[in-house]
Amino acid sequence: METNVNEYKDVFGEKLSPVKTVVMGLQHVLTMCPGSLALIIILGTALNLDAKTIGYLVSANLLTSGIAILIQVYGLGSKIGSKLPLILGSSYAPLGAMIAIGKAYDAQVLFGAIIGSAVVLIALSFVLDKILKLFPPVVVGSFVTLIGISLAHVSMENMAGGAGASDFGNPRYLLLGCFVAAVVVLVGRFGGKIFHSLSLLAGMTLGTAVAWAMGIVDVTPVMEADWFRIVIPFKLGLPEFKLVPIVVMTVFCLVNLIQCIGVFSVLDEVAGCETCEQDKIKGLRGQAVAQAISGIFCSVPGAMFAENVGLMNLTGAKGKGVIKSAGFILILLGIIPKFSSVITVIPKPVLGGATLVLFGIITASGISILTKLKFTEDNNSTIVGTSMILGVAATFVSEMFPTLPPTAKMLFGSPLFVVSISAIMLNLILNINTGLVRVKLKSEQGA
Repeated sequence: METNVNEYKDVFGEKLSPVKTVVMGLQHVLTMCPGSLALIIILGTALNLDAKTIGYLVSANLLTSGIAILIQVYGLGSKIGSKLPLILGSSYAPLGAMIAIGKAYDAQVLFGAIIGSAVVLIALSFVLDKILKLFPPVVVGSFVTLIGISLAHVSMENMAGGAGASDFGNPRYLLLGCFVAAVVVLVGRFGGKIFHSLSLLAGMTLGTAVAWAMGIVDVTPVMEADWFRIVIPFKLGLPEFKLVPIVVMTVFCLVNLIQCIGVFSVLDEVAGCETCEQDKIKGLRGQAVAQAISGIFCSVPGAMFAENVGLMNLTGAKGKGVIKSAGFILILLGIIPKFSSVITVIPKPVLGGATLVLFGIITASGISILTKLKFTEDNNSTIVGTSMILGVAATFVSEMFPTLPPTAKMLFGSPLFVVSISAIMLNLILNINTGLVRVKLKSEQGA
């Protein structure tokens, strides 16, 4: 049974004290910022941007992420935004495409492609009801499960010191990461009503303190950061709109859309009820509008973060007020670089230990969706097994298509793209005389 936003009131209407609301919002910010900001640094470095420009892009990303969250939670009118507690940050799905476009053209064409693809997505959002029929639980469950699995290597790399570290795998890094993971688990289990909801923040705070004592915390970025920065539209020049970059960006942003459909399913698991189709469409439309705003401010497409939904499940704090506070905190950090730079000094082993628990929860959410299926019916075992194996293969052997064109190589090297496309195709082929007929009859009955 589908549920509308009003019926979510009891689940997401929790009221906390102002102090706890802000602290919980900060915990969400600390969860999403490292990965979100890392993408900006990766992109800026790949495009050979100077440190000052990358610093500006970080501020723009924080500001636009905050705006995207507020659009999602508050909504714009009755058609834009799901009005559900969802955190948005940088999307990794179009990262390869952004680097390729930025190198082949320039920043103006890149941000023109981001804005142009957002307009296409907004137009597509009015026919999303037909697209969503391609994502039954057997597809979404496979996808959500692989989100956690595909992120596992990120946690482990960070626990070992971060990819490219000269002393990668240093035992003290691994011990620090394990310490943080243990703190998160133990505080979540034995922290009581007060500290249970702050388990992730406790783990990251204690972990950073221990890292400071170990001498692996570099506070130079905090000391050198400005106190105030104005984020203005089109900082890197007016956007240029070219057809090929817009088409390429649209393809990868559609992959991002698939990921966000999976996040709604994770949220449903946390809430114990199902988001109705129209609320999903409004949410995806709100994300597309936020992407257009991001392009205007020279930032990147956003994505709904499953790890923050996992954090809601971990802490038990599910009120929309917490997510609203996270949005306002991000906007504040965007204009005060001195504060936002504090987030960037959290050591990677600390992040690895904290995210290890979160990614495990995401994986468990996907498994929970799959356990509701009857694997003896509708070829579910074949669909799940085959698509998951293909997705896992793409996770570990992402370069298995060296002869394909660059765009196709990026797509088929993405585990989330592979698992979603294979699950959709298998479901359509194997259930051509069952699943599709049921969908049609259901729609006819509702007519």
